[in-house]
Amino acid sequence: MKKFFTLNNPSSITLVYLTFGLGWIFLSDRLIDILFSNDIQQLTRFQLYKGSFYVVITAVIFFLMIRRLYDTVNQRNQELELLFSNPDLGLIRLDEAGRFLEVSANFEKITGYLSEELIGKHPLYFVPDHLKNNVAVHLSQIQSAKSADGFMLKTPFLAKNGTKLFFNLYGIQNLTDGEKEKSYIAAIQNISTQEVALTNLEAKNRQLTELASDQSHLVRAPLARILAITEVLKEEYHLSEEERNHLIEKIKLSAEELDIQIRKISEKMNS
Repeated sequence: MKKFFTLNNPSSITLVYLTFGLGWIFLSDRLIDILFSNDIQQLTRFQLYKGSFYVVITAVIFFLMIRRLYDTVNQRNQELELLFSNPDLGLIRLDEAGRFLEVSANFEKITGYLSEELIGKHPLYFVPDHLKNNVAVHLSQIQSAKSADGFMLKTPFLAKNGTKLFFNLYGIQNLTDGEKEKSYIAAIQNISTQEVALTNLEAKNRQLTELASDQSHLVRAPLARILAITEVLKEEYHLSEEERNHLIEKIKLSAEELDIQIRKISEKMNS
């Protein structure tokens, strides 16, 4: 649960000032009535001291509060600057309909577009046609979600040079008191390199699967025939010369078939 009373909260600062101001006025006036009720000169002097003291104290309180707020904001700003100095990170802001309102300089560098080419356009405009429907469904779910819910979305994005990029979006709905329509703020992580590496790994995995299939079927078939014929030649002494030559020819053909299959597997491994 979010804390209401914190010096980073404007309502808390106002409450502190209001409480201190009213308390000071009430207590100081009571003290004046007790000490200087019959002495106008002393009463005037004390009112001057009271006013000066109040100004000094409130100035110190405001200084401490403002400095605390400034330090917090400055620290957050430095953290954000450090975060978004990463060339693979960007920041975007979308309107209620999902159109670009603002984009960071990093996002321009990643995509190759100028901000003028992005502002007012919907992200689906930059998604490959065969993937638009899938991305549109996810965007619709984000728009219908509760305002407090954050969202994450993985989406392709066509850069200006035609390269297909892949982004992870981490965002949240934004609705301030001064805005009638909601908007969305999202951090963009460029995962194109990881996505290409994953695609290559999947291709290699399919290749290994095919090689395993070749090894279990195409290679073992001629090898099994060679082993079987070898056993026949070793134990069947009553075979005629013609039968032996025929079996030897079978061994030769199976060996040639085995050699061909091994060459094919070697070519696949090197491709």
